[in-house]
Amino acid sequence: MRTLRHRFAKACIAFLTLLAVACGGPGAPDGGNAQGPERTDIKVGVLPTWDAAAVYLAIKRGFFQAEALNVTPVVLASSEEAVSRNLSGAVDIAHNGYVSPIAAASKGLKLRVIVASARAKRDMYVIVTSKASAVHVPRDLAGTTIGMINSKGLPALLTRAALESAGVDPASVRFVDVTYPTMGAALQNGSIDASFATDPFRAQFKQTLGARVVLDTIGGPTEDFPIGCYHATQQFANQNPRTVAAFQRAMTRAHELAVNNRDEVTQVLPSYISGLTPQTANTITIGTFSASLDKADAQRVADFMTQQRLLSDRFDVSSMFP
Repeated sequence: MRTLRHRFAKACIAFLTLLAVACGGPGAPDGGNAQGPERTDIKVGVLPTWDAAAVYLAIKRGFFQAEALNVTPVVLASSEEAVSRNLSGAVDIAHNGYVSPIAAASKGLKLRVIVASARAKRDMYVIVTSKASAVHVPRDLAGTTIGMINSKGLPALLTRAALESAGVDPASVRFVDVTYPTMGAALQNGSIDASFATDPFRAQFKQTLGARVVLDTIGGPTEDFPIGCYHATQQFANQNPRTVAAFQRAMTRAHELAVNNRDEVTQVLPSYISGLTPQTANTITIGTFSASLDKADAQRVADFMTQQRLLSDRFDVSSMFP
């Protein structure tokens, strides 16, 4: 009888162990059960801007780890690179401004917005000139050349609107692509008359060149403007819904932390923004981290792109959302 009871007990333990594994218990592999992500190792492309801090906070605080995700950030040079590398599969998810992915989607490319990144505030995206420049007020920008990291993206969109509000015809201004590492030299040698700048680069230009602000691009029609998101290809999102959901939960926690603790953001910025010192990181202007994903924000950007003639026709962003 004792032997029968012993065998019955072992059988029950084995059954319960199998049940725990099947239901996603401690014995189950993270990516293979109904609750865990399909992909545990993912690459996330990030632009070297303040709002990407949320990714690094999620890594530092273990928010991704808690969702069984192993995230490797890949620093990208531009919004266009973020789109192209996402579409090629070089990165699974890309941090970006809204403008470039919306422009790509309007041409039929299949992108899905999965997380909202941030909103702008005044004195965050500005047009600056060197100390020796003859440009002092917005109207002086007519006929000039303005350097920006993406002449077809968010910088151009905001600058066009700000010029119009200041009474300057955007068509009279030439926009050229210049990377931030070479922007200071371009201002200094006169190859550009002004630069679209945001921190920490704005702070660097002020420190090294005595750069002056001549135009704030945030205000009026761009007040509280949605500036960024994280996107994946529709194929990736459809094939990995639990991975996407896990990423979303981790990023929500990171954004909540960032909103309530500026010091946490300051500490991680130098880890991915080249040349940024902890002292400068503590003084730069940052916007507002987004609390939730709202299709209306992306539609606002798309409609503004149409108004500013970056899109030829109105584009419905519904195809970029579930």
